[in-house]
Amino acid sequence: MKIAVAGIGGIGGILGGALAKSGADAYFYVRGENLKAIRNGGLKVDSITLGSFTARPKAASDNAEELGAMDAVFVCCKGYALEAMCRGIAPMIESDTIVVPLLNGVEISGFMRPILPSCILADGIIWVFSHIEEPGHVVQNYGKCKIIFGMSDGSRPEKLGELASALDGAGIDTQISDDIALDSWKKYLSMCGNSVVLCYYGGNVGEVRGHEGYKKVLRSVAEEIVTVARAKGSEMPVEYVDKFVEGFSKLAPETINSLYRDLTSGKPADKTELRHIIGRMVEFGRQNGVPTPYHEAVYKRFAK
Repeated sequence: MKIAVAGIGGIGGILGGALAKSGADAYFYVRGENLKAIRNGGLKVDSITLGSFTARPKAASDNAEELGAMDAVFVCCKGYALEAMCRGIAPMIESDTIVVPLLNGVEISGFMRPILPSCILADGIIWVFSHIEEPGHVVQNYGKCKIIFGMSDGSRPEKLGELASALDGAGIDTQISDDIALDSWKKYLSMCGNSVVLCYYGGNVGEVRGHEGYKKVLRSVAEEIVTVARAKGSEMPVEYVDKFVEGFSKLAPETINSLYRDLTSGKPADKTELRHIIGRMVEFGRQNGVPTPYHEAVYKRFAK
């Protein structure tokens, strides 16, 4: 099975490195200094899950035509780069190519479908804490490495099973979901909800917990997401509001997340995932007649 990983950052580096190490027919769609480093010496991986090794793909290029048509493509980029990525990888995609996005957000396939050529377009979730240490070197210091993917209509194309087998063979815990929309909303609740709360209060988890009444805000933020999800037809259990509040109470006081860090470090809003994560909730709320005041407030504050 010919598999491309598009975007060799923290996520794509672990995924692509694992596939290449396992002997899979793996190809990297990658640019800049990262591409130069990989061509010169392979991709160095230091992973608490997979070990330390140097991975060498079948080919690495910033030209999708040079890599050729694929059986499967994993899309691993930031949300603000997704449209350009979709256009860039188009030459690798045929009608029977499986495309799996692995990036922050929810219902990503709905955004991608109008841009990509006809293909088997799935949705996916990945749990991994990893980063590019320097060009050609990806590091995962802690946590697990797990992928869930599936089709929005619940179907199971044969290639989906083949792809899951390839990932399992590469040491990545992989599951095919019968309700990927619900699974995506559950992860999104934590990721987007934390982003909104941290940005609303302007501090890390410990600073948020220092505010009187913060649990009421946590609950309201979570209720906005759950209500929108249900309005869009995903039966997210209402008890996930309680789980979100409970989960926040267990986070280390110094915890922040990448969107909060990017927004408060001076990055332009269009070079962060603000629109792709929080803005998407605002859009969904307006489309479905669901008020999202906390998401609206944070989005307006930073989208300048």
